[in-house]
Amino acid sequence: MKYLLICLLAASVVFTPLSSYAATTEQPKAAFTRYHSLWMFDGTKEVPLHENIEVGKFSWSSDGKWLVYEAKQMDTPSDSEEYDIWLYNTETMSSTKLKIAGHDPQWNPADRSFGFLTGSILCVVELASGTPIIHQLTGGVSNFTWDAEGVNLIASASATLFPDGWSHPRLYEVHWGIEKEAHEMDVKVTPLHTIGSPLKYEDISILSVDAENFSWSHDGKSLAMMVSPTASWSADSNMLSVYVKENKLFIPLGEVLLNPNWVKWAPTKPLLASIQGGGRMTSGGVKNKVLTTSTIIPNYKKTHTPKGFADVDFDWVDDEKIVVARGRETSGENQDKFKSSLYLVGLKEKEAVMIVETPEGSSDGEPVVLKDGSGLRLAWVRVDADGRRHIWMSKVDGSDGRMVVENVFDVVWFGE
Repeated sequence: MKYLLICLLAASVVFTPLSSYAATTEQPKAAFTRYHSLWMFDGTKEVPLHENIEVGKFSWSSDGKWLVYEAKQMDTPSDSEEYDIWLYNTETMSSTKLKIAGHDPQWNPADRSFGFLTGSILCVVELASGTPIIHQLTGGVSNFTWDAEGVNLIASASATLFPDGWSHPRLYEVHWGIEKEAHEMDVKVTPLHTIGSPLKYEDISILSVDAENFSWSHDGKSLAMMVSPTASWSADSNMLSVYVKENKLFIPLGEVLLNPNWVKWAPTKPLLASIQGGGRMTSGGVKNKVLTTSTIIPNYKKTHTPKGFADVDFDWVDDEKIVVARGRETSGENQDKFKSSLYLVGLKEKEAVMIVETPEGSSDGEPVVLKDGSGLRLAWVRVDADGRRHIWMSKVDGSDGRMVVENVFDVVWFGE
């Protein structure tokens, strides 16, 4: 199908940061939120980017030159569920707001373009000229991701409730391009897979309503996703699944919560790590959350969490080692709050090794393994006894740890 090309030049609303930013390639950098503001840590100092906003999702471009983020002005009440979408340019040190509000911006892994949703309409923004150009592709989309090459997009359409029951969620491949002579958008939507319902894994059965939180294996052959039931049910139980594009196989792998950071592929092998286990987590109660690795074809599953413990965050060091945030299971009763420390899990070892000594009353979590000029670094968030969150960094083995940023909320590292 063809759509007229909708090229909307974004209004250049420039927001000047309070501090200058010097680009650095040696030190890991992060974007983070703090008290209704968005900040950057450039490896040496903190830089405020945008203040007096409610910040939603934010992420780095593949080259680290742009940051896209969702924002709502705190002093401008709005009934809209959509966010304004902003772009921060680290070279010009300015922000630009798109003319179309939306949600879920996702960078192309191969170039300076990104997709987002406005309602159920899938859009792509090109930045090749330096000025954002918006293309509206197709509607009826609930969630999406780029394909592994960054050429086309994978879109999901959620199931719908009819008088005789639910329909099934579907996956599509969205091909798009521009016919320059006719100045038209050429969009083709190809069905990939209709997800069965209910999905079953061992004694677990999940009603399939939507597919989200997509991630590709390193070789681009397998697409992991979470298949979710109705909204209230999805807080307790969802099905981790993998679609193998070449074989057109859809393989359920186990029960998970809707946390996109709890599913990650190994750096170079078709090995998927996840934190599995149903049941929502309360303010203090955490149990039945186990670190699991799965091969896809053939499907083989192994758990790495000892009995009586729960794992809540992790990241790969290499194909054989994982850093995980682990603590003793808690019920949340009698102010028994869950606290975790960082362990190194060797996939071929029987026992994990604690690599960071967590102070009494504190909790270490959200580990991220990063590359810098000297090799690998480990970053994580330490929650102190007063509930404040601080960014720490060390060598990948946990040595030489130091706090680098105080009082943060959400953190996204470039390159994670």
